[in-house]
Amino acid sequence: METTLSSLPSLGDLAGQSSFAVLCAAFILGCGGAAILLLRRDAPVRLAGRIAMFAAFTLLLLGHGVTPYEPNLSALRPAQRLGVYVVSALWWVSLARCVTGAAEVFVIFERKPRESRLFRQLIGVLVYLCVVVAILGQLFEVPVGAVFATSGAVAIILGLALQSTLSDVFSGVAIGLGGAYRIGDWIALDNGVEGKVVETNWQNVHLLTGTHDLAIVPNSVMAKARIVNQSWPESARDAKLVARLRPTLPPDDVVDMARDALASCNLILHDPAPGVVIRSLSATAIELELKGRAPDRTQVDAARNEMFDHLYRHVAAAGLRFAPEAGDAAPPHEADVAVDAARRLAGNLPLFASLALEDRAALAAKMRRREYAPGDEVIGRGVVADALGVVLTGAVAVIEGRDGREHELVRLGSGDYFGEDGLLLGEPQHGALRAVTRAIVYEIGAEDLAPILRERPELSRVLGEALARHRAMRQNDESAAARRRSEHSARRFSDRIRQLFALDLTDAR
Repeated sequence: METTLSSLPSLGDLAGQSSFAVLCAAFILGCGGAAILLLRRDAPVRLAGRIAMFAAFTLLLLGHGVTPYEPNLSALRPAQRLGVYVVSALWWVSLARCVTGAAEVFVIFERKPRESRLFRQLIGVLVYLCVVVAILGQLFEVPVGAVFATSGAVAIILGLALQSTLSDVFSGVAIGLGGAYRIGDWIALDNGVEGKVVETNWQNVHLLTGTHDLAIVPNSVMAKARIVNQSWPESARDAKLVARLRPTLPPDDVVDMARDALASCNLILHDPAPGVVIRSLSATAIELELKGRAPDRTQVDAARNEMFDHLYRHVAAAGLRFAPEAGDAAPPHEADVAVDAARRLAGNLPLFASLALEDRAALAAKMRRREYAPGDEVIGRGVVADALGVVLTGAVAVIEGRDGREHELVRLGSGDYFGEDGLLLGEPQHGALRAVTRAIVYEIGAEDLAPILRERPELSRVLGEALARHRAMRQNDESAAARRRSEHSARRFSDRIRQLFALDLTDAR
């Protein structure tokens, strides 16, 4: 027997038989919509599910002769009206969810989902308020206009009592629409409070300060304050330092040296390039200001520390001396004679720190000087280096090819060394080394190191430990497992050095 839509009983008859059946139908549709919303987190998919539920409610009501926005309930019994009330109210709620879902999708397409949360909540409150008014007026035929008119005095009293709260609420709405800041931005107020925005709500803004305290600022105060957004339009922050040097070289040479120091830093941005400015010049000092940009505010201190470190190493490599502050007396008996560059490098190289002074002097005497122009390849990728290179001046970058593109891994500056994997372990170079600026490199060949190792075979263990520490520092792993791997690698490196240099393997480790 074929059943058509017209042959189905009306909703009123269904409610007359059992209002529980109507509630079950609404419950089944509600569960289906809830399943769609809970299983999918994407806002467009949630909106599609809400529209589907709204269409299902609409077809259910219209198919049984009930107009949800203007039902005629005069001919129905109380039990029948209950079913119509429930399903019609659910229809209005479903409509409200469609509207709020559309607002949420619009905000996401605007690419501002987090900072516009307050705006979405405001839209949701207004929509559901309108739905409540529509249900009262259309479904239950309550004179909404008269209710609003008689409740004016109550609204005035509530408004006066909640004046401060309402000020915070509307100030938050105005700030949210203005887009002065977003979640995650670092802002500073004119009253001295500054921090990262971690939460915004109807009343307050939560700021995480530099001392990891939580500052809670009312929205009304935020609306009146002068706000400096330190994360917009870009999060990079200036890192500056001032240095005073003895004027023993021409200013142009001193500036070039300082630029090489900045070019070898890894914690500052190199686009745009950092700058060096001469602030003053006198018979006793040349004062420089070095300017770099850290990627964000949290890295400014680390970037400045690195700039100081690289400047110190380049100043020492150039044979310069720092000048005292204006008005301070120079240290007594200070020698201004520059030490031989090769001997200075060999003496300060951490890899050879355990060598005796005469051994380091012997190595320094055999070091060969190499000079590279910007863009020159120092060591190619996959090449087994036959010498240890130590950067005197300039910057050298380690380049790795990935996905058909070149990526800069790290920059080496004055005092940094490379090629130890090839010289001491016989391993190929993982990434190519390329000069970023004009660079001067001193090299120590295997034939220079071999006599010292044969005379003192126990140095292979020291060099193996130094190699393991250097590799662990590059990997930046301080876990206990990493330390155990480092100890194992030190023994393996030591054995490899002994094998390459034909040392006595029976010597005590």
